[in-house]
Amino acid sequence: MHEGVFIGALAPPGSDADDTTLAANPHLKLIFGYAADAPDTSVVPFAKERFIDADARATFLERLATDGAVTDHLLRMRRASGSPVWVEVTARARPARRGGAMRIEALVRDVSERKKLDDQSRDIYQQILQSEKMAALGQTISGVAHELNNPLATILSWAERLSEKPLDDTAKRGVRVILGEAERAARIVRNLLTFARKRQSTRALIDVNTVVRETLALRGHERLTTLSVATEFGELPQVFADAHQIQQVLLNLVINAEQAMLTANGRGALAHRVHRRRPRGPRNPARRRGVCGSSARRARWP
Repeated sequence: MHEGVFIGALAPPGSDADDTTLAANPHLKLIFGYAADAPDTSVVPFAKERFIDADARATFLERLATDGAVTDHLLRMRRASGSPVWVEVTARARPARRGGAMRIEALVRDVSERKKLDDQSRDIYQQILQSEKMAALGQTISGVAHELNNPLATILSWAERLSEKPLDDTAKRGVRVILGEAERAARIVRNLLTFARKRQSTRALIDVNTVVRETLALRGHERLTTLSVATEFGELPQVFADAHQIQQVLLNLVINAEQAMLTANGRGALAHRVHRRRPRGPRNPARRRGVCGSSARRARWP
């Protein structure tokens, strides 16, 4: 790996003095975006304006002053053009004879590509962790839903038997309420089981209205009374898609809208509209597709 070489003196933090460069090799100039024929004295890689992080220069100089050296010290810098560059610096330092500046000799390596790969690996690792969390959550949801199925089946069975008995009007209304709420709970359980089930991505012709209704049912049992909900369903042709993935996207939109309203105002109105946009011209090819979305007062979402 090619390394930049810097020999010079660095002014202490808070000083009005400038850094002094005694020598800078061609690769150092390349790393920091200087012209190859630029005079060595014009190359100032450790000047204050080169550091993207405000406190990084002071920390770097403090390490040099305290330990007399640094090894593979990672810094996020700016090139002469202003573009960012990650560098590792291995340097040794000693106090200069005058002015309080430190005389340093440094080797500088451009590690931007390595840092990019490290960040990508970290993102992949976080995605794997999130997938594992979602898998564990799915198992928990599945277990809870299965446990709820038995008592719900018993409630429905006895409510249906009671509805066949001769009852007064008050008792009949009560039985109808029990039946309705138990059936609603059963639908929620079925939706939870569908949502939590491990499955491969499968695309097929689906009814968007049905997917939206099932998604709203997943949130129906958690919605607070401070949120009002309005729905509008239009006539749509079937679309070729993965219903499970669409449900995940819609569920995220709904949850985000609810949280935004509750955080901002403690209440709000959530509107769901499924409709088909007609084409208005060649500039809007996307309007030929069916559209579904959620909107919230005081919070706008796609």
